[in-house]
Amino acid sequence: MVSKRLRPLAVLLLLPACSIPGEAAWSDLHANAFITVYPAGMDATAKDVSVEDSSGAGLTFDGDLSVDKSRETSLYYGARAGIAPFEVSVSAFGYDGAHDSLVSGGATFRGVELPITETLESRTDLDLGVSKLMLGVDVVNTPVARVGLLAGIDFLEFDRFAITSTEQVDVLGVPVVKVGDMQNILINESVPVPMLGVRGDVLLPFFDIRLGGELSGLTTNVDQTDVTYLDMDININYAPWQNLELVLGYHRIDIDVSGSIDDTTIDVDMLIDGPYFGASLYW
Repeated sequence: MVSKRLRPLAVLLLLPACSIPGEAAWSDLHANAFITVYPAGMDATAKDVSVEDSSGAGLTFDGDLSVDKSRETSLYYGARAGIAPFEVSVSAFGYDGAHDSLVSGGATFRGVELPITETLESRTDLDLGVSKLMLGVDVVNTPVARVGLLAGIDFLEFDRFAITSTEQVDVLGVPVVKVGDMQNILINESVPVPMLGVRGDVLLPFFDIRLGGELSGLTTNVDQTDVTYLDMDININYAPWQNLELVLGYHRIDIDVSGSIDDTTIDVDMLIDGPYFGASLYW
């Protein structure tokens, strides 16, 4: 006989066992793969950016950077598989875009200190990859709905984060920054972020429509870097034929990275969001 004190714990432990066989995309042994077109918008503000020369010669960049929003189209894809109530999922997308940006006056650019009265118009190139691996367990699993808890890891891959000047800055008639001068901020750097989250799905059987949503994130310290990460995904899935769904959704990621990454110290707030649409196969 379970004591009164242990009954709540016993209920929680038995919840995953409440899986009910069915025809839903999360019932029994199941798998799902999707690929979508993702026109993602990105804007960012980077404060107190400091880049040390790798040879130890001193600062090459020191200052603030504001980045205008731009939208680039990429592929957002992934897969999930499991035996209810357990499931593993992976997803990924890449963002590669160029943005109008402004380096604040008084900054150091390519080792040259700009006059305090001067700002530098520039272009910021960002090539970023985001991939996520999550393990889930459903605490509720029925043929018409499920709710699951998630834990896993997200990888931020800064393949390229660089600033190129689009105007010339003169000091006493001498150009100290020319059009086309480039300053690297982050190149081939990876930031792994542990994640916790929740997922929910509801099936509308008379309309062959499934509503899904996932929310995950965490505030943590990775090496010498404080990271706050929030990932939200909501979607509508329509099944015109068996084992095929048409997918329409919205994906948003809020990222705050503050600290040291290799030779760069940075405090950056970044938002990536936009709708996506595509297709999904499920078994």
